[in-house]
Amino acid sequence: MSIELSLISIGMPLYNAEKHIRQSLDSLLRQTHMDFEIIVSDNCSTDGTFEIIQEYATRDVRIKAFQQPENAGPILNFQFVLQQASGKYFMWRSYDDWSDDNYLETLGQLLDSDSSIDLAVANIVKVSEIEEKPIQLDIANTTGSHSFSCALHMLKVSHPGWMYGLFRRQVALKAINDVVKNFPHVWGWDHLILFPTVSRNRVGVSNKTQFFQRETGISNSRYRPRLPKEQISLATDFYRVCQRSYQSSNASLIAKFAMTIYLLKYTSSKTEKFTRILRIALKLRKPSAG
Repeated sequence: MSIELSLISIGMPLYNAEKHIRQSLDSLLRQTHMDFEIIVSDNCSTDGTFEIIQEYATRDVRIKAFQQPENAGPILNFQFVLQQASGKYFMWRSYDDWSDDNYLETLGQLLDSDSSIDLAVANIVKVSEIEEKPIQLDIANTTGSHSFSCALHMLKVSHPGWMYGLFRRQVALKAINDVVKNFPHVWGWDHLILFPTVSRNRVGVSNKTQFFQRETGISNSRYRPRLPKEQISLATDFYRVCQRSYQSSNASLIAKFAMTIYLLKYTSSKTEKFTRILRIALKLRKPSAG
């Protein structure tokens, strides 16, 4: 049964999505909470993606289709769909992911009932060609707590799939605007979208619904930096964005100092491990035989 939630906006930034887009859209159109809009932005696909979107849009007025005049890259396309949103709550959805039919309803209820959280997430099932791997996270004891130890725990267990949870729209907008302005990379940007909310312990999780995230390896092959110089630039910018975000929070001075130290470890785990950068650099410096 649908509940009396405010309008939920769903943003779908797409590029060459024809293989899986029908499954993802069908999952959304089956949602038990039906008061939503789907904002689709095709980033100049070279396949039949936009034709499929137009087909769905003619059948359901909740789907709003846009086609970019040129490929602006993934992050600006993610920002675009959010800028078009009008709902109280907002959710990004990738073209190759799907969720249980009660996903919007369950996460919307969680946000409605708890003002101490800005992001509602579900258990994640990672799907590859050969297996499904459930990832269940219990953060009930940390939600709403302002202790530094709880903030560290939240950061340690946070998953990039949480980016496809349900945000309070203004919180997501502030986060992505900051990333667009200060982080000129694609690899690792999902963790930066989550960092302001996660580090402030403002995430709630529900075990009553699931999110299915398909693993394709496309991001790793397309966006992960390969050279030490690129990796160092990525890690430096990542650290600076996190540090500035936490320094603007209402955490204590001691917590802010401790976070400054911890962010070195966090940056290494979420971008490129510093030991890996060093190994690659040493390998490149080694003289070739002969």
